[in-house]
Amino acid sequence: MKLLVESIRNAVEKDCLIPALMSSLTIPDAMGQLLYPNLVLHNGKRAAGRQYVKWFDDWAANDFLFSGDPSNEGETIPGQVFNGKMCWKLRCSLLHSGDYDVSVDAPEKDESFDYDYKFELVLHGCNALCSSWPSPKSGMRATKSVTFRVDAASLTSSLCNAAEACLKETGETVSYPNLELFDVAAWADRFNTR
Repeated sequence: MKLLVESIRNAVEKDCLIPALMSSLTIPDAMGQLLYPNLVLHNGKRAAGRQYVKWFDDWAANDFLFSGDPSNEGETIPGQVFNGKMCWKLRCSLLHSGDYDVSVDAPEKDESFDYDYKFELVLHGCNALCSSWPSPKSGMRATKSVTFRVDAASLTSSLCNAAEACLKETGETVSYPNLELFDVAAWADRFNTR
C-alpha cells in the first residue's frame, strides 16, 4: 500500500490527476477488505461495496464535511457530505464506465422546495457545496439546486492521507500485503554507473 500511495502522490505532483484519482479510488477497496473482513454477503462472499463505504466513512469522510453556515464551522446538515456511498459510486462509474455519473441522495427535507441534486468532479478547483434557488413563477414551487463539487486532487490526497493514517494506526493488528516490484531499470543502472 505504501508503494501505491507513493506512486499516486508522484502522479499528483506531475499533474496527472485523472490516473492518480482512478488509482486512489482503489485504496478503500484494498483497505476495506483487510479491515472489515466480516462484512460479507448472505452467500459468504465479501461485501465489497459495504467494506469500501465503511472504510471511506471511517477514515476519509471528515475531509468532506460541508457547513451550511460559516458560523457553524465543522457542523453539517445530515447527508450533506461527500461520503463513502458517493465515493463508491464515483469509483464504480469512473473505473467501469469512464465517467462520473454519481447520483446524490436527497439529504434536505424542506417541504417548501423541490430539489435538484448534482455531483461535479473538478480539476484544479476546490471542494464545495453550492445551493441556489431562484424565485419561482407565480403558483409554482421553488426548486433548490444543490451541487456537491469535489476536486480530484483533493480527493486523491485525502484517500492517500487516510491510507497512511490507517496503516500507521492499524499496522500492528492488520497484516497488510507488501507489494514488491523488481525495477529492472534501477537494477541495470547499477552496472552503468561504473
